[in-house]
Parts: sequence; C-alpha cells; structure tokens
Amino acid sequence: MKLRSKMSVFIGLPVLLVLLILSVVSYKYSDRLLVNESENSMKMTAGKYGSDIESIISKNTAYIDVISLELGQETNSNERILKTLQYYSKNFPNTLGFFMGFENGEYLDGTDWVPDISFNHKTREWYKNAIAKDISVISKPYLNAIDNSLIVSISKQVKSSDGKIKGVVGTDISTKEIIEEVNSIKVGKTGAAFLLDGEGNFMVHSKYTLTDNISTVENGDLQTKVSNFLSGQPDFFQAKVGGVQRFYFTYPIKNTNWVLALSVPKAEVLEGSSTLGKFMIILSIISLIIVIAVIYLVANSITIPIIKLSQCVQGMAQYDLTLTDKSPSVIYSKNKDEIGIISRALIQVKNTMKEIMTNVNDLASQVSASSEELTATSEQSAQGAEQISRAI
Repeated sequence: MKLRSKMSVFIGLPVLLVLLILSVVSYKYSDRLLVNESENSMKMTAGKYGSDIESIISKNTAYIDVISLELGQETNSNERILKTLQYYSKNFPNTLGFFMGFENGEYLDGTDWVPDISFNHKTREWYKNAIAKDISVISKPYLNAIDNSLIVSISKQVKSSDGKIKGVVGTDISTKEIIEEVNSIKVGKTGAAFLLDGEGNFMVHSKYTLTDNISTVENGDLQTKVSNFLSGQPDFFQAKVGGVQRFYFTYPIKNTNWVLALSVPKAEVLEGSSTLGKFMIILSIISLIIVIAVIYLVANSITIPIIKLSQCVQGMAQYDLTLTDKSPSVIYSKNKDEIGIISRALIQVKNTMKEIMTNVNDLASQVSASSEELTATSEQSAQGAEQISRAI
C-alpha cells in the first residue's frame, strides 16, 4: 500500500469514526433533552389547568359546605329550608339548582321541581354516598336527561346542632366551565388534553364521550396503559396509538378520582432532534471532505518529494550526478523539514561521488601516461637488444 493510501486509511477512517460517534451521541443526547423538556412542559401545563379545574370543584364544594351548615341550623320548618334552597339555586352560577333529601323521606328542590310518587332519593348515588360520610362527595359524571349535557352532583350531610343527621343537601353542577378549560389546553402544535373519570370513561374529549372507555378506544391500543392513567399519581409515559407513538402526561384532580391527561405526538417533540440529526450528518460529510482534502494535500507534500528524490537516487545508480536548479534535490534542499535534510544529503552524496570519480579519473590518466612511458622504454630496449644481436 502506498504512503498516500496509508495516510488516507489510518487517518481518514479514525476521523470518520469519531465524527459518526459524535453525531450519534449528539442525536441521542438531544433526544433525551427534548423528551425531558416536553415532560416538564406537559407537567407545568397539566398542573396549571388541573389547578384551575380543582378551583372550580372547590368553589362548588364550598357552596355545599356553607349551605349544609346553614340548613343544619334551620328549624324543622320545611318552608324556610325551601326558601334557602330556592335562593341559592337562583344566585349561584354554574349550578343547576340545590335540593335536599331528608332522613324521613321528604324531598325539597330549589328549582321547584316536583318528583313523581315513585321517586326515592335514598336510592340515589348523591344521597347514599354523602349520608355515609361527613365530607362533601362528588358523584360519578352522568348525562342530563333534559339536554344530554354532562353534569356531576356534589352533596353533603346536613346535621342539626345536636349532631343528628337531618338529611343530605346536594347540587347538580354543569361541567361546561370544566369542558371549556380542558378544550383550551394546547400541547405543542397538534397535542391536546382530555379528562377521564375514575373508571376511565371520557368526560371531555374531542372525539369520545362518556360512553367510551380508555381501555377500548383506538382498538384497545391504550388497554395496557390503563393503570398509568388511573394510578392516582402524576405519570409520564409513551404509547403507540393508531400507529403513532405519543407521549402522555397524567394529572390526578385533587378531591376527585378524575384524571387530566395531556397527549402529544412523539415525532413532534423530537422534530428539533431530527433537524439536528440532519445537520450533524451534513456537518460530518463536510468535515470528512475537508479532512480528506487536507490528508490529500499533506500526503502530496510528503509523497511527491519522496518520489522525486527516489528518482534522483535511481539516477545516481546510473551514474547521473548532475545538479541543476531544476534537480529535485536542489529544489527541496531549501525545505526546513526532513525532506530538506534528505535533499541536502543527496547533494552531498552526489558531490562526494563526483569528487571521487574525478580523483579516480586523474589517477587513471596518470597510470595511463606511466604505462605509455613504460611501453616506449620497452620498445627502445627491444630495439637496442636487436641491434646488439646483429652486431655480434
């Protein structure tokens, strides 16, 4: 493998690996940050609107508490009790009237509604729940028979000054204000909120009604999450509904068994992370291109001089000892790096070889001259010997 290829592999690949690791870590970290941010945002939103709903309930519960005390101090005059019920029915907003069921079976209604003879208030939930407790109780939500609107009843024991239970006073309150409060909640761009009762039935939802249950809607996609919704504790979790992953946050409404739930698509929450991921990929590609370009330039700055100088060495093997301004060893001898050191060493080697070859050439010339002189002397000696032999 050539030096340039080695540099590309052993430098480029580690850089690419580092960029990939940084991209993945950044993407995952941004995911976690966005999920945490979404959870905190949903928690704050649920807390705010949940508190508003609790205030609505507390306000109506306070009405019942006050009226219960007042009626407990009344004499046994049903006329005065009825006037009190009529007064509060007319003057307390968002209520559908106040009524009282007595232990002796009598029933008074502040809206002047007169039940038929078969009516028995003691069998009604608002009465049975309140008569057994010394606190205000809230009934299950139900539909008004008149206009099919959603209402709940709030009721409480009425005790006389001597502690004897006289009966139960109650009121039906419209949930219109609560419905408007829940429907006004915005979660992100497309998220929304809904309200469940203690059994998982939908009190407020853009699509479902009181006859729909959280365990059966959406083809039962939320059946496994019923315990999360109805745990009685705030919870943040993820569920796949209709093929879409969604985040949910639940907020139990105090003094009720209701649950305010917020929902938002996961893709919407992680939209910023997806954008960041694309940005990191583009940045990694650009960085890799820059690194490859730098490696290419650095490799060329090293390999090209080495190739040129190696050609000089090969030329020296063929006794090419020429040195000109265009010779690679002369060109690169000005470098301050190792290439410059090698180039200057090659120049020195060439000069040394030139000097040696010049000396050898001089010696050869001297030997040749001596050889010629010796040859001439030999010839003269031979001629002399020949002349002597002739004379004899």
